[in-house]
Amino acid sequence: MLKIGATALAAGVAGCSQESSQNTEASGGDSTDSSDGSSSGDGSSGQSTNYPEFDPANPEFPQLMQTLIEAGFETGSLQDLKNMKEREKPRYGEPVQSTPSNEDDLIDPDRIAFAMTPTEDPAVYRDTMQPLMDNIAEETGKSVKYFPLNSYASQIEAMRSERLHVAGFSTGPTPFAVNLAGAVPFSLQISKEGDFGYRLWLATQADNDDISSLEDIKGKRVAHAEPSSNSGNLAPRALFSNQGVTPGDDYEVSYSGGHEQSILGVANDDYDAAPVCSTCVTRVAEADNIDPTNLKVVWASNPFPTTSFCYRYNLKPEIQEGIRAAFLDYDYSDTKIAEVFGGRGKWTGIDYATVYDIILQIQENNDIKYNTENIEG
Repeated sequence: MLKIGATALAAGVAGCSQESSQNTEASGGDSTDSSDGSSSGDGSSGQSTNYPEFDPANPEFPQLMQTLIEAGFETGSLQDLKNMKEREKPRYGEPVQSTPSNEDDLIDPDRIAFAMTPTEDPAVYRDTMQPLMDNIAEETGKSVKYFPLNSYASQIEAMRSERLHVAGFSTGPTPFAVNLAGAVPFSLQISKEGDFGYRLWLATQADNDDISSLEDIKGKRVAHAEPSSNSGNLAPRALFSNQGVTPGDDYEVSYSGGHEQSILGVANDDYDAAPVCSTCVTRVAEADNIDPTNLKVVWASNPFPTTSFCYRYNLKPEIQEGIRAAFLDYDYSDTKIAEVFGGRGKWTGIDYATVYDIILQIQENNDIKYNTENIEG
């Protein structure tokens, strides 16, 4: 592992059925931005639009889906993090707790307990994360033990009760960890190139001249994936409504059964448009099940964060600093960490209120109550 400078920028339930502000909160609008995204389109069958040149840092829409895929716009980037509109406090729920000034309120555990987001095999990450745990031990002077847990609720309860000190929380449970367990989200896992997360894309046919923006889907046939899907239903209900287009009121929602069914339905003209998980439809395109030159994206969200890495707010400051250093000052690209996490062997610093704003919009829209009974993946 190569130790690097501590200049990292200041993470799940990311994926197809769960879960940048280009100076807004979703590419293409205001606080829930639907920033008009970007990419130049060269020829495609049925293409009737002259697409603007694509600049990932300042996208304009509509864009051919092929252009976005070629530009890697299905994921977020460090530039997206830099461009996000900073928020002094979260739009929903409580802010991250500050380190206590009274030394009697601080904890100094003999051994640091670390856990990853629960899986069917809770111990699956023990060996994978060993290089990171070794560095936490080196930077803090404390021994580190992996703490396998089998549910989001048990993970949050363990940190709330001070039995768990460092953890990777999935996207949806992260606000619960902040509000219930004193978690401080401080970093996000990224690739060597700085990629992270995924986006919500609003897709339609490339030759559909009636739809060139989010507002144009009013009165149209629009497919959502399924009721429980984050990016396929919960997210568009929140983000679209914040942009002035209310699903169920401005258009009738048809459930397709999944992201692949949604994008195939659009490609086959069964639906006029569909909000879809960017990485999901990219996989469909890579499998040659759709032709992305025949589809366009008219709106894209800011990237959704994946697993957030957190420590408990009342750890002694020097322990917090050591934990941060173990994540942010090292490159794990040559370890099992990168191998298991799809090349994401580095971490970058984040601000919870800013980076998780897109998730908090969704939870606010769904009137989520922060109690353990409501914790879902």
